[in-house]
Amino acid sequence: MKKKVILNILLILFICIFIYSGYNVFMWLKSNIEIKKLEKGLYEEVVNVESNEKDEKKVTINFDKLKKINQDVVGWIKIDNTYINYPILQGVTDEYYLRKDIYKRYSLSGSIFMYSNVNKEFLDDNTVIYGHNMKNERMFSNLKKIYLGSLGENINIKIYTPNKYNNYKVFSCYIEKPNVEIIKNKFTNEEKKNYIDKAIKKSNINFKQKIDYSNKIITLITCGTTNKERIIVHAIKTT
Repeated sequence: MKKKVILNILLILFICIFIYSGYNVFMWLKSNIEIKKLEKGLYEEVVNVESNEKDEKKVTINFDKLKKINQDVVGWIKIDNTYINYPILQGVTDEYYLRKDIYKRYSLSGSIFMYSNVNKEFLDDNTVIYGHNMKNERMFSNLKKIYLGSLGENINIKIYTPNKYNNYKVFSCYIEKPNVEIIKNKFTNEEKKNYIDKAIKKSNINFKQKIDYSNKIITLITCGTTNKERIIVHAIKTT
């Protein structure tokens, strides 16, 4: 009798695990399809690429259309040779867009977003931007390429806002446990110099980027191989 009860309990546990695993796989596939559709549709609707006689490409973002979709859009981020080509959002709370897309629908992929209390015009000393590390290589997954060195030592991060375009050069990338020092957005001159110098020392790649300590910086963050680690990318404004 006891043996039969134990077998029944094990069978129920197995069924529950099977259903839970199947649900997770279904949600992952659903999210994968949705994010690819969203990327393609959104890109075609708001991104315009023009080439001149020298085959130089000029990119413009239609923020009027983006704002009609969602007023929380504050910018657009693009890193060449990666899938990173997304709108940047700023929610009413720091966690608002962790699991919401630009249409404010639930999404495992979430959105690329900045903290709710930082300057949306990227005027803080350090603007921190977050994105999930997805298995389908979407959102901020391709920050791994920077960490692994597959993008080289001369990496541009392009940030478009409704009012301007800024280019940033990566000067540091490393893996570290989350801490409040990384996300600090305002410094004294000495604090900022120490922050940048410390980041350069931590970097697993020598980017040899010339540093003007008076320039603004951005910090991109995504999960590492575990939830206890983060991939951190720092870049400094050049234009």
